[in-house]
Amino acid sequence: MTKAAQPVEVPRKLLAGLPGSPRLWLFLTAVCLCAFAFFATVGFVYHDAHEGPMGATDFDQAVAGFLQQYRSPGLTGRVFEMSALGSAPVLAVMALLAYSVVLRARDRLGFVHLTVALVGGAIWARVLQHMFERARPEELLPWLVVTKGSFPSAHCFGAASAYATFAFFYARYAARLSAEIAAYVFAGVLVTIVGITRIYLGAHHATDVLAGTAAGTAWAFFVAAIFTFWYEPSPARTMRVGAVSH
Repeated sequence: MTKAAQPVEVPRKLLAGLPGSPRLWLFLTAVCLCAFAFFATVGFVYHDAHEGPMGATDFDQAVAGFLQQYRSPGLTGRVFEMSALGSAPVLAVMALLAYSVVLRARDRLGFVHLTVALVGGAIWARVLQHMFERARPEELLPWLVVTKGSFPSAHCFGAASAYATFAFFYARYAARLSAEIAAYVFAGVLVTIVGITRIYLGAHHATDVLAGTAAGTAWAFFVAAIFTFWYEPSPARTMRVGAVSH
């Protein structure tokens, strides 16, 4: 008689993480969609810039023209202030607040996750700009101080990766699913505002903003997906599941 084939052993955490974690699949789906959007934008800008009924150049000019027609001294000042939501100083303050919450919860793994997401995001943003070396728009306001590279928008990359990560940690400690959803929606609104302000100020082309936002979001959710394998269920989520079961 032949012996029955022994099942291949799979690490428990990997097995538990794949079918039993909807968030993991959501994160991986978001990574794939955002990565596709980034590479599609790269192809649109560097391979199909002048092809089709509207190439990348025409698209950028159309979006910039629509937003910049509303330029005025008063509005420009307010837009510049809103653009600071994606600046390094503002994100640093937000990061300190996030670190204070993580440390207070004694979440060591969360501390590592937050550090990898933020530091890695800052590095990747500059590496990608160095790789593509696209010039800034001609409509750039003369008093605005910017770096040399334009594609993808490091401002939007940093804002997307940071705010998506902050939303992850808020959702992790939130007691209600509605609060978790609201955190991600609010993060998306902030990133959208930052992107619009960068085009209005002439700091970036619209395709720079799209690529930077897509790449930053992909990075944030990629890191979140990796750390999801090691995270234990948070007390807030455990209470949430218990309340639903009763």
